[in-house]
Amino acid sequence: MAPGKDNMSESVSLLTQRQLDKFIREYRIPLDLNPVLPSKDETIYPFRQGKFPFYTRFCNFANYRVPFSVFLIRVLQFFRVHICQVNPFGLSRINHFEISCRAQDRRPDLDVFRYFYEFITAGDWYTFAHRKGIPPPSSDERSSLKNWKDHFF
Repeated sequence: MAPGKDNMSESVSLLTQRQLDKFIREYRIPLDLNPVLPSKDETIYPFRQGKFPFYTRFCNFANYRVPFSVFLIRVLQFFRVHICQVNPFGLSRINHFEISCRAQDRRPDLDVFRYFYEFITAGDWYTFAHRKGIPPPSSDERSSLKNWKDHFF
């Protein structure tokens, strides 16, 4: 098994300074958040004191932006997880659910979200999986994403 595949304490970032600078510009990450690259051997977990680890795939796959939505914060608080502990598929499902609700002029509801999705482990990370026996709210979801665990700052 490749290092970091299922273990947060082995996952290191391969992001370069140039890639980080481009990402910050492209996704308008506020510079007052002081985004910095970790050292080459620094893992995403345990978290560096005073820092907020963030995978780039949260923006370019799960389509999140800073500042985060109130609904995302509610979901993370309810399940007592940090955003970097949820894989991009789980975050994408939260985002898709929220956008679907808003497209129908409805407020996203945590109880309704929990009806469709269950919170499960995926290695050292967490995700949201479709509940068995419940029709998924959407059939248009990706099922594969490569190299997301090695691009964080």
